[in-house]
Amino acid sequence: MLARLLFVCMLLFSTGCSNQSIINGAKVESINEASSTELVVVWHTYGDEETRVFENQLLPMFEKEYPHIKIKAVRQAYNDQLLNTLITRASAKQPPDVVRMDMVWVPQFADLNLLYPISKFSDFNQYSKKFYTQAMETNKYQGEYYGLPLNLNTKVAIYNSQQLKKAGLTKPPRTMEEFLAVVKENDYVIGLRNSSAWNSLSYFVGFGGQLTNPQYTKSSGYLNSPGSIQAVQTMLELFKNGNIDAHFLNEPIDQWNGVLQGQYFMIDEGPWFYSILLNDKQKSSLIHKNTVAAPFPVNENKGSVIGGENLVIMKGTRHLQAAWTFIKWMSQTEVQEVMFRTGLIPTNKEAAHSYDQLDQPFIEPYVKGLEQAYLRPPVDNWSKIEKIYRDYLEKILAEEMGVEEGLNKAAKEIDPLLKE
Repeated sequence: MLARLLFVCMLLFSTGCSNQSIINGAKVESINEASSTELVVVWHTYGDEETRVFENQLLPMFEKEYPHIKIKAVRQAYNDQLLNTLITRASAKQPPDVVRMDMVWVPQFADLNLLYPISKFSDFNQYSKKFYTQAMETNKYQGEYYGLPLNLNTKVAIYNSQQLKKAGLTKPPRTMEEFLAVVKENDYVIGLRNSSAWNSLSYFVGFGGQLTNPQYTKSSGYLNSPGSIQAVQTMLELFKNGNIDAHFLNEPIDQWNGVLQGQYFMIDEGPWFYSILLNDKQKSSLIHKNTVAAPFPVNENKGSVIGGENLVIMKGTRHLQAAWTFIKWMSQTEVQEVMFRTGLIPTNKEAAHSYDQLDQPFIEPYVKGLEQAYLRPPVDNWSKIEKIYRDYLEKILAEEMGVEEGLNKAAKEIDPLLKE
């Protein structure tokens, strides 16, 4: 009896000193902070400069503040292989513990039950209030939140300043109607990179198109509506007349050099255009001389698409509380301001409005553009839906199919994917 009692006491003692968490109903409570070091594996897809700042500046700051948590950062290439690898490893409950994940992937991973619902943490609400609402909503799936938004991006219109001046404009067009008139009157060329939703949806919506209903439950009646048919008809006319670079159907065009050298009147691009080229001695002078940036032209208060990354915790992690500590730390104003200097737009509202303190005037159009930016459908079948949209758009522009026929077929194929 005495031996059994001693065993129970030892068991309770060892549990109390461990760094485990009790998952009890809807809340997670830490039993005790670890006395030993925990290793949290974080996968990310930062660019070169972003990686340097993240790994050499931010991580040492975090580990100094939380010496019992060590972060192993692993940089990955952003592609479909990464998506498949993450699904495979998470299904087997293998690292990583935390992922900087494209916001459009979150619903798919949540649907597969591969992410931990962070809205179950007792202190979730005090952190969720810090962010832009649209950014926070990219983490929501079936009533739960599965991540904190880390950084936002959208695209602005980058104009060739000489062509703006030649058209008699002292400032860039504000609306899509004004923009379209300038392109047609001056026979200018738009540098549209390719037909992906990230690159073409801003034009489709800008010309009056709709991909789905506002609830993201139906495509028929929206993608093939009169407004959408007219929008794609406008894109087709621009394409046939040479106002959209015809090469984009076959291979990605060289947008950056195209707008710098006057081949294109306008391209739409993210803040990395500036953060990369301004560090190139040969290109930096051309940036200041030959380009003007402005929020993407709007149609009914809709401008460009919102992109960005969220920090999520994989369901199989053995370091739940440590992972949560890390992603909360990354949401802080001071931390996001550090990454802001690399050109990444913060999701933290206070940090995002600190752009006037940065010696980077190119950031302002991006922050202002977020006010009219919109989400791609936050649904778990988004990758399949985008492929259908892209395939039919390319067939229509290549005149392999009529506009109305192509949009009818696309809407019919997308509908069941929205209902799954």
